[in-house]
Amino acid sequence: MNNNVLNSSDWSRRKVLTVFGLGAVAAAAGVPLMAGCSTSPATTGTSGGASGGASGGASGGAKGQITIGSFQDTAMKPFRDTYVQQFQAETGINVIYEETSYAAWYQAAKSDGLNKTGAYDIYVMDDNWVPEFAAGEIIQSLDKLGLKVNPTIIKQGLEQGYWPPVAGPRLKAFKDAKPELFALVIIDDVNLFYYNKKYFDVAPQTWDDLDKVIKAKSAPPELFGYSVRGVKGNSAVMGFLPFLNSYGANFVNEDWTPGLASPEGIASLTRLLGWMPYMSQATPEFDTDQETGLMLQGKAMALTEYTGTAVAIMDDPTKSKVVGEIDIAAPLKQTKSGGAIGTFICGIAAGAKNTPAAVQFLEWFTSDKIQTQFARQGGNAAVTSTALSDPTAVAKYRWLPAIAQSVATSTPKPPTPDEPKFEDILGTQLNLAYIAALQQKGNYEQIARTALTTSSEQIKAVIQQNKAIYF
Repeated sequence: MNNNVLNSSDWSRRKVLTVFGLGAVAAAAGVPLMAGCSTSPATTGTSGGASGGASGGASGGAKGQITIGSFQDTAMKPFRDTYVQQFQAETGINVIYEETSYAAWYQAAKSDGLNKTGAYDIYVMDDNWVPEFAAGEIIQSLDKLGLKVNPTIIKQGLEQGYWPPVAGPRLKAFKDAKPELFALVIIDDVNLFYYNKKYFDVAPQTWDDLDKVIKAKSAPPELFGYSVRGVKGNSAVMGFLPFLNSYGANFVNEDWTPGLASPEGIASLTRLLGWMPYMSQATPEFDTDQETGLMLQGKAMALTEYTGTAVAIMDDPTKSKVVGEIDIAAPLKQTKSGGAIGTFICGIAAGAKNTPAAVQFLEWFTSDKIQTQFARQGGNAAVTSTALSDPTAVAKYRWLPAIAQSVATSTPKPPTPDEPKFEDILGTQLNLAYIAALQQKGNYEQIARTALTTSSEQIKAVIQQNKAIYF
């Protein structure tokens, strides 16, 4: 860990622990064994390499065993079931893979890293854990460990692992610090625009293009113009961010003031609320399954969702009535395209017992060879431009170029450990806005203004509560 960065501007690990409630976790005993599965039998052999913060060196030559911990997610199945085994076969390094629920793994990883118990070498994380885990010294600087980054990893995906962030607002103590890579992207999960091409004479490029088709061809309840997640919390936020970002609004501005209630932000939500007459009356209750279900049943013309949501099933005749009818593109533009990015990302634990082998695994999995294999075998959201443009992969999985374009134009979420709180606030207000729009059948701009102003005030209160780290 780069202590020079973490201790700059009178920042300290103690402050991180106190402000973000990590002290209680650090004081608790680490519990290494997780409920879930292990893809490789545990061994009693000694692990190779150095422990703790020792230099990991670079590619190849490592020995022994590593333990990878993760949350459960269907997107991780190929990683767990194919690539862990392949790495073992190719290198002779044994890999223990353990997984549990998202919330349980978040707490387990945090406890392990803070206490340096050494139960895990690699943490599979959500990208919004990076600010907390890097600032709290839960994970190590991959730059300091000598990890060699594949230059074909798409820049915007790679940047999710830097601390402090390469761009955007920064916490006070890191204002002038040089960004270092603390986590490496392994899957780029990003928004894509899905549309039923039989309703479009030409592919839409902007929300204005889509608006015209929605108003001309929708026929609810047989055919809805658009489908969106509306249930409060993260789900509603992920449905809205492609609009907010494309209109040029900021979730938070460079000075940590909320940017939601700007004219651009209000215009973006007004546009989405204006489609309520052409959307399902159950939208405020929609999560992913309900939102995508309408399209798969042939009852929705378009939606914006993450890569893993529909690409695996839209051409499956046992699950879809629109096989071959759906085209995929990067999220539509207003002033720009601005899909939300949500990467699966790996950090090396502060107490890792085998950092050389952990570094070797991350370099191996993100290599062009393995990423191209990853894309060819399942059309997954590979992280390199090489894999996503591979002719063999693209011939089978037509959405791969759209993933590359969406990642390259994506907008990251606010780089702060408070980001999940921001999402909860905004997601609650979006849900209320959808309900109000359905009830009032109009007044959309005022509903948008109220929702985003309320969200901004509540986010501002969270920032003020922790103002010592922001200003």
